[in-house]
Amino acid sequence: MHTIRWGIIGCGNVTEVKSGPGFQKAQGSELVAVMRRNGELAKDYATRHHVPTWYDDAQKLIDDPQVDAIYIATHPDSHMEYVLKAAEAGKPVYCEKPLGISYAQSREMVAFCKKKNVPLFSAYYRRALPKYIQIKNIIDSGILGDIRYVSVEMYQSIQEEDRKNGGSWRVKPSLSGGGRFMDVGSHALDLVNWYLGPITQAQGSAANQSKMYEAEDIVCGNWMTETNILGSGIWCFNTFKDEDQTTICGSEAQLSYSVLNVEEPIVLKTRAGIQKLEVPKAPDHVAQMLIQTVVDELLGKGTCPSTGETGMQTDWVMEKLQGR
Repeated sequence: MHTIRWGIIGCGNVTEVKSGPGFQKAQGSELVAVMRRNGELAKDYATRHHVPTWYDDAQKLIDDPQVDAIYIATHPDSHMEYVLKAAEAGKPVYCEKPLGISYAQSREMVAFCKKKNVPLFSAYYRRALPKYIQIKNIIDSGILGDIRYVSVEMYQSIQEEDRKNGGSWRVKPSLSGGGRFMDVGSHALDLVNWYLGPITQAQGSAANQSKMYEAEDIVCGNWMTETNILGSGIWCFNTFKDEDQTTICGSEAQLSYSVLNVEEPIVLKTRAGIQKLEVPKAPDHVAQMLIQTVVDELLGKGTCPSTGETGMQTDWVMEKLQGR
């Protein structure tokens, strides 16, 4: 096999720019089919993105012999259903995050794919972006010395779409598993797991302070990695401004970076002073670089850094920090 032919289940907004075109532009990759429950919308997406086949039934896409692998981009409440169906058909799966609406679901997905000997990947695409690889290289170089502590701070104002009708799907636990913490806060924790983890102990609490919607809008907690690095985090989604910063403190230096702004410089503080390290411009389709690693692994040419197991680990940490 020289080309992985992809099918997308759930061709909504997340696939328009961030990920969908990445399956067409990655080397050794081709997007051959898309599915959405609304057939007219599926047809519209296929027409605009020049995809030859569309469906309004997920099982038909999974059973299509022209489809080699499945990208699941639906709301998290249906991730498990489609992952299990794709794995049952023997087709590799690339799934949006979080994997499930609970750690129990994520664990079941990983176990089932392993049983069926089907590769499962999670869509934490920052693991393949130049900025975050640059950060990992700095940490691995030893310039920070022995890592002592990591601090995550993420603040956002209430989104306009969450101010009415109970909020968007992202803040409806039955669809997303939780609030904005599950959606964007997860990226910070996935990076900590990748850079310093795995996190083996975690505890925290969550609250709904604004009462604007059902899900929690603030999460606070702390953790420890298997190498005894301590960490703490605060994710507040009801403040007056948007900003985020992760700080990694070592015995010799300190590193700070934004998780959500993929082009903001990295800040390195040493005894010699403060340096702002510029980072490469992000690609037009931010998930394309991770998609390329998935394709390369399926073709036997490389390894993807974001797997079902790593996604499941982040889901476990999030659940602990929410006090569940």
